[in-house]
Amino acid sequence: MGNFLKMSALSRMNLRPKFKPSLRVLLILVMLIWASSFIFIKWGLMELKPFNLAFWRFLIATPILFSYVFLTKKEELMRFSKKDLLPLVVLGLSGVSLLYAVQFLALKYTTAINGSILINSAVLFIVVFSFAFLGEKLTETRTAGTIIGIFGITIVLSNGNLAFLSTDTFLGDLLMIFDGFLWAIYTIAGKILISDRDGDAVTAWAFVFGTLTLLPFLHYEGLQIPMLLTTWVSVLFLSVLCSFFAYIVWYRAIAVEDASKISIYIYLVPFFTAIMAVAFLDESLTISKAVGGFLTILGIYLAERS
Repeated sequence: MGNFLKMSALSRMNLRPKFKPSLRVLLILVMLIWASSFIFIKWGLMELKPFNLAFWRFLIATPILFSYVFLTKKEELMRFSKKDLLPLVVLGLSGVSLLYAVQFLALKYTTAINGSILINSAVLFIVVFSFAFLGEKLTETRTAGTIIGIFGITIVLSNGNLAFLSTDTFLGDLLMIFDGFLWAIYTIAGKILISDRDGDAVTAWAFVFGTLTLLPFLHYEGLQIPMLLTTWVSVLFLSVLCSFFAYIVWYRAIAVEDASKISIYIYLVPFFTAIMAVAFLDESLTISKAVGGFLTILGIYLAERS
């Protein structure tokens, strides 16, 4: 509660740093990187099982990020105490281990295009959580946007078929929506924690706990060693760009702006992913997916309006 009050007071007094145009450009770049991740995940899953791919991703990303923060912000990294343990474990689970265990498993059963659209459900969850836990406004426009977004997600799930429970991608699609729920938890919990902590330091510790909590999933699958060059390229892309670089930009953005406003950038992901999935994975963009994706993005846009 103390963290929440400090954050709210800071917002009211307009003391937080300005949201610079350069940060907007970096956020767009991050969305392009995250869109590309769906392609690289598909390639990585050709050799590795889902939990193994997640483990290798963060086995590389975690020491890189932790070393960077240790060298640049050692004092901030050491500021954490025992009372921060539970929040950091929550961040590790929701933003690393569970998030990617579920996401990679989902992409075994659904397409990159579906995944990139349905992960946008995170924004709808963020809007609700921002209202419930951060005191951000839930206007009529945001409510209407949330409803439209859910309708759009339903169309993507059904692919225009009312008997959508029998569709081949339904399980993967549901898992991807649950992944959006996890990302919303990570975003809101992180927003609260960084009210009086450094965002990079928070992310570094979240990576540590996330990597540790991946071990039970890895034990379930059994350890695999990547052997193919394409797999290592995928792992390095996911580690260095999608994790190290992208997470730093994401938390620096939500440190200076409302979480619900920053999350609007996520709706660029399906646009970029659809282009790349058609080009590199030979996936098809059906009319139902296009309509459902449009309604999802429209709903997100309305939900994010001030």
